[in-house]
Amino acid sequence: MKDTGVKGYPFVKATAHPMPGSEEAPLGVRVDNAKLLDMNAYLDSLPAPAGMDGNPDAIARGRQLFRTVGCTGCHNVDQGKFVPPFIVPMKTIFPGDRPVVLAQRQPPLNPVLNTAGNIFDDKMAVVNASLRGEERGIALPLLLDLARKPVFLHDNSVPTLDNLLSPSRGATAPHPFYLADASQRADMVEFLRSLDTNSSGKATRTSVNPPAKTSGVFGWSGLFVLFTGVALLKLRSTFSQRVP
Repeated sequence: MKDTGVKGYPFVKATAHPMPGSEEAPLGVRVDNAKLLDMNAYLDSLPAPAGMDGNPDAIARGRQLFRTVGCTGCHNVDQGKFVPPFIVPMKTIFPGDRPVVLAQRQPPLNPVLNTAGNIFDDKMAVVNASLRGEERGIALPLLLDLARKPVFLHDNSVPTLDNLLSPSRGATAPHPFYLADASQRADMVEFLRSLDTNSSGKATRTSVNPPAKTSGVFGWSGLFVLFTGVALLKLRSTFSQRVP
């Protein structure tokens, strides 16, 4: 932030918690709850980005594919709805996951795990290090603003939507759900690029819809990403200092 000229940071400071390692403060620090609520209220107020116009016939074919090839097992067709709350197991979303133990911890804390040579699972260290005992896996994202994204998946490892859906990435790659037919991939890409919170059930679009509020889902998603990143940085700092 210093290099970009932003001043006044850190804008929110975390303070030491009297019960480090508790569910309220697994890393020993916690931001004031009122500030967290204020941040969530701000994120909740942000408009969702509009989807891109495209070929109406291709969008309709892509929507039908999305509904029939298994995408709806995890994702909503309508991005205006709340994201399903379940966790996709890591073995499903990343068959190449081969985690090793980085640190053993006393129950009820989970051991901290990592797959060497791949950064896709790095944020899982935060989940593994929590008290929740959650399954090792990934929470579902909203499918918004895909037309403007330069890279895909949370580790930025995929350069295009066509590449994301291409079987050339291999059976053990992250998100190995493919369309072998190039024309089907093109239709699916057209549909994904068109998605916004107003696009449910629309086979045609004559113009880009104005931004619409996301009823909280966009805000909660942003807040999760924000604090997952903060927690991961803190966790890495802890390991670098060799704190047990």
